[in-house]
Amino acid sequence: MSKQSSQLVLMQDSNGEPSREIQSVLMRHHSEQTINSSDTDTPCPLIHQFPVEILARIFFECLPDPMSVPFDCAQLWNLGRICSRWRSVVCLEMPLTWSTIKISFRSSTARAARLSRHSAEIMRVCIQRTRECPLTIAFTCASDVGATARDDWLRCLDSLVAVSERWKSIDFFIPITVLSRLLPAKGRLKSLEVLNLSLEPQNARSLPRAVDIFEDAPKLTCVTMSSHLSLDTFRLPWKQIIEYRTKLMEVWNCVEVLHHAPHLRALHAKLERARGNISGDTASPYSDHLDHKTFSYESLTSLSINGLMRPGYEHELFLRLLQVSSDSDKANVTQILFPSLTNFRLATSSGSLINFAALPLAGSCFGSLLTKVTIRSVFDALADYSGAKDFLLGLPMVRQLTFGVCFHHNQDVVHILYEILSLPSSSDSGWPLVVLPKLEVLVLDIDYDNKDLLMPSWVIDPLKKMIRSRRTKDFVRRCVPLQKFHLYLASWETPRESFAKGLQDLTEEGFEIRVLRGLFAQV
Repeated sequence: MSKQSSQLVLMQDSNGEPSREIQSVLMRHHSEQTINSSDTDTPCPLIHQFPVEILARIFFECLPDPMSVPFDCAQLWNLGRICSRWRSVVCLEMPLTWSTIKISFRSSTARAARLSRHSAEIMRVCIQRTRECPLTIAFTCASDVGATARDDWLRCLDSLVAVSERWKSIDFFIPITVLSRLLPAKGRLKSLEVLNLSLEPQNARSLPRAVDIFEDAPKLTCVTMSSHLSLDTFRLPWKQIIEYRTKLMEVWNCVEVLHHAPHLRALHAKLERARGNISGDTASPYSDHLDHKTFSYESLTSLSINGLMRPGYEHELFLRLLQVSSDSDKANVTQILFPSLTNFRLATSSGSLINFAALPLAGSCFGSLLTKVTIRSVFDALADYSGAKDFLLGLPMVRQLTFGVCFHHNQDVVHILYEILSLPSSSDSGWPLVVLPKLEVLVLDIDYDNKDLLMPSWVIDPLKKMIRSRRTKDFVRRCVPLQKFHLYLASWETPRESFAKGLQDLTEEGFEIRVLRGLFAQV
């Protein structure tokens, strides 16, 4: 291979040949340059004569997407080893390529342990090559790393904090005991837009002192917390937050966030029972000033509630949320309205949905814009399906429904959901109410727990009957035909091919039907 052609090598295959990927990109750029050239008789320029901006563009196109430095970008490091000019381009002319930084220190990660001795210096080099670009950072360290590794990752963390004025998006998984290392970033977060913070231990509820590091971040709008921390101990610029997610929060924290974030568009929360005080009192700290009021959250468009509710506890969570008095006097109900909500996701446990459907929150608080609903539970109780019907009847505007996971252990249970979703025939007496008359997209996430190669008729037939009924347009009751049906098989033991074959005769122009595997409807 000649000296000139050796400069085309980014990576080599097992035979020592140049990477076809980079050669094809070089040829394409060379062709474009030749076509645009006014002198068609000029010989093709050699690769080392390409302008710097063309080389940088070629290198960028050949790199994987997404890519992060320093340890997941071998191709980027290899580019700098070809020649001094290429190294100069990679190190000085491609700052955006170095601006996504991902580093993980875990006691179980042997590779990270081997690199930890040099990680601080490598981090310094990467940051230097980003120049003044905004930074996207993912930094992970478990609290059980050894003392030597701890010193290494603390130096890396300090290096990142030193450039906090350029943080755009950060995802930190760190021990709660070292949160104070972020204090120098206070007042310097002028570019921060996204904050993901996971603190060990995961159930951390309080901090030794109030943390106001992120309180002054003028562009911060999206926050994700592993565990919600009280607004007094962990301060955020709530008036500008538009998206908040947390894996663990008490119901009153939910109320608190709703009241302090007037521009919130998306709230995704995993709720739990209130812990109460020493005497066991779980009364709301807002109970004195929430009674007899109506709260309308005009900006909220997406709400996800994973209540992990057990039968009998729904009222403790949601009746308290709605401030319903013990005597169920409607005059004492505090109305909570979500007029702009378009996407609602709910997770319940077995036997809970019927109790949830009976609450004021179940239907009256949603407006006409709600078009997408996801309900996840273990639906093995008949009461769940009764609750599902009552709940869905109150949402006639919904166009997309995701329903799962349904564990069908017997024929009686498997039929109920399809009976709820099926459109009544024209021969039915009277005018029975139609569940979701505007439904266009239906996604079911079901575990049939069946290993047979051929699905029994009691599994396939009611499903097909329901789909056929939803494909019929009913002008009188203003029902629209179903446009898409996706079936996710939760059990990997259930043969997907037999389901796909069993539903094959439903395929027609303008109707999409798919059979897939996996738990799609998780909240």
